[in-house]
Amino acid sequence: MKPRMIVTASLLATVAAVLLLVAIQTLHMRTLGGENIQPVSATQHPVQLTEDNLVDVLSTMKLSTPIARVEWKQSILTLDLKVTGTSTSYTEIYRNMAAVADLGFRSLDNVEQVMLRVMAEDEWLHKRHLLLAADFRRGEWPMYAIETLRDWNSPILSDELKDWFHMMETELWKKQFEMSSQG
Repeated sequence: MKPRMIVTASLLATVAAVLLLVAIQTLHMRTLGGENIQPVSATQHPVQLTEDNLVDVLSTMKLSTPIARVEWKQSILTLDLKVTGTSTSYTEIYRNMAAVADLGFRSLDNVEQVMLRVMAEDEWLHKRHLLLAADFRRGEWPMYAIETLRDWNSPILSDELKDWFHMMETELWKKQFEMSSQG
């Protein structure tokens, strides 16, 4: 074999090996959960939530309901989401709750608990009413639970979701959907 052919063959083998490794890594990432999985070579530093970066970190969430109140104290993040009117669906609220849990436990490494309330605000009377409450605690639920909540398609929460996230539905929340299912 000529030296020129040997060099060409080894170059082609090297390029093929690199492409094969990239394809294997891409396939591996897709089967383990998609874009949330980072390759071992990725240099991702865990984000620490502080009073200084609280607004910046929370502004990365894409929520359809605004944050009415927030507090960060000793590894506990407390949030109130504000619902006004009747145009916000329960699926939107569940997606927002899942987004908060996702941020708190997948993106931040110093959050041990997220206490979340969904509040309805009566614009006429300027009163707030509790609809839902959740107490997400690190390590007390499987990671797929966030996707389960995000994709939940019923106003009635499963017992699993209630247990995992220490969720509580008020009578006002339940009444809202009893009336809409009758009409």
